[in-house]
Amino acid sequence: MVRNVDDLDFHLPSHAQDVLDGLQRLRSQPKLVDLTLLVGGRELPCHRGLLALSSPYFHAMFAGDFAESFSARVELRDVEPAVVAQLVDFVYTGRLTVTQGNVEALTRTAARLHFPAVQKVCGRYLQQQLDASNCLGICEFGEQQGLLGVAAKAWAFLRENFEAVAREDEFLQLSQERLAACLASDLLQVQPEQSRLEALLRWVRHDPQVRAAHLPELLSLVHLDAVPRPHVQQLLASEPLIRESEACREALAQGHEGGSPCSLCRASDPVFSGTFLVLGPCSPNATLGPAGTTLDVVEVESYDPFTDTWTPIRPALKAGGSEGLPSDVGGRVSADAWSVIASPFLPKYLSSPRCAALHGALYLVGDNTKKVYVYDPGANLWQKVQPLHSLHENGALVPLGDALYATGGRWQGMAGDYRVEMEAYDRGRDAWVRLGAMPRLWLYHGASAVFLDVSKWTQPFGPAPEP
Repeated sequence: MVRNVDDLDFHLPSHAQDVLDGLQRLRSQPKLVDLTLLVGGRELPCHRGLLALSSPYFHAMFAGDFAESFSARVELRDVEPAVVAQLVDFVYTGRLTVTQGNVEALTRTAARLHFPAVQKVCGRYLQQQLDASNCLGICEFGEQQGLLGVAAKAWAFLRENFEAVAREDEFLQLSQERLAACLASDLLQVQPEQSRLEALLRWVRHDPQVRAAHLPELLSLVHLDAVPRPHVQQLLASEPLIRESEACREALAQGHEGGSPCSLCRASDPVFSGTFLVLGPCSPNATLGPAGTTLDVVEVESYDPFTDTWTPIRPALKAGGSEGLPSDVGGRVSADAWSVIASPFLPKYLSSPRCAALHGALYLVGDNTKKVYVYDPGANLWQKVQPLHSLHENGALVPLGDALYATGGRWQGMAGDYRVEMEAYDRGRDAWVRLGAMPRLWLYHGASAVFLDVSKWTQPFGPAPEP
């Protein structure tokens, strides 16, 4: 007999997983399972206790006083065998693969059989897949399946990217009620306002015999006073849907009553090329508003390299941070005016964003993410390109030749080493290449590409001579 020994508490960490793995193996032995699900002619042996723990639907079925509560074989109707098999495997393994091909069936079946964990992960997957071509369908699907978070996310995506969504085929399938809700939303981001009007007309043209009757009512939801008068006059003269409807003509006329000249006749967007613009700090008399934004204007000067002169131009609309503007997007300054561009998929939540122009496109990165965004001025659209290999904080983004160079620092390893590195972006291959560490540990730095006349500067760069 062992004496004078303390009690020993033993815990096997892998026990729970070992039991589940063992039960999964026992499914192949009919004598060691107590339930077989019959789904579309397919038999799925399993254990009712595990199903009851994973699904309130099965818990109610097996814990109640129903025929299924005592039967060794239970038939499930109007569900797909392959999807049910996935859910049963999930009960034993805790693993599930959600794809574009199975997410809808998986969501419907999980909702019907009450697998809340699967419903949640399917909802998360649907939110990650949102884009202009599917957000309307995902919104409707989310509402049908009780995924209110998914529906709300899709609706928010629609409001923020209405112009891009309106160009997709899904938009043409909207019901009149849903379209009215879209157009009436004060949070709808459209610039210019005529985009809302063009989207409405495109929807009506898709089925004019049925939808033309709704056009006068829907026109009242468009801010017609903000649509340029020449555009309205063109519609009155050339658009059959407007020309042939007295109610539509009256709606357009009433919409412009009281419209201000500046809202009807907007200046064309400025175009820049060959000129470098610098945004200075706000003027000494500027007032700081919420979150540090300025309510006053931001002074801007333009540098012309051909004449080696700086010239003040019209102040910017509002403070946009400390970053300068890229120097080679578009053509020369054609109008001394600024305008706000509301673009679909505008990147958000970027810390210390840096912007550079390469071959007519704008590239944008931030300190807090490896994601890289590109803006196409012609399409007025932001898109993602290949992400960076690592974060680059407090650095620069510079175009040179056919490549884009990103510099900046990052913390590395548990020891807290700080490294300042550089990567180069190959636009043709859509790939970033690591170029190693910078020559020195520059915690905060800027960078610029300059033309070097090798006939006048023949010596390589090196350390400055000591005095």
